[in-house]
Amino acid sequence: MKNKKRAIPPLRKGASEREIVRWTSKHDVFDRLDTDISEVAEDHSDLDRVLQEALFEDNTAQLNMRIPPAMKAVLSRLARQRTTDATTLARIWLAERIERELKSG
Repeated sequence: MKNKKRAIPPLRKGASEREIVRWTSKHDVFDRLDTDISEVAEDHSDLDRVLQEALFEDNTAQLNMRIPPAMKAVLSRLARQRTTDATTLARIWLAERIERELKSG
């Protein structure tokens, strides 16, 4: 029996961030790759630029995540040692890791 590729409508040009999130949540990444509606990007230079610009933006987007209490306690202790708070330290580490991933990938 042959696998049929499911039709995935393309994301409209000029889609809002909300529409992009809804579309990517609705259509599995592997299905999008299989149907050639999405592709793997080898060049991340545009993301490097976005990350550099983001360093000077206000922190208005929110990311909620749950972590083990012990991890939060360690993060808070390390943040206090650096005279900052846990959220700021986590944001710094996340930015550093994103930058490292972009450079390695």
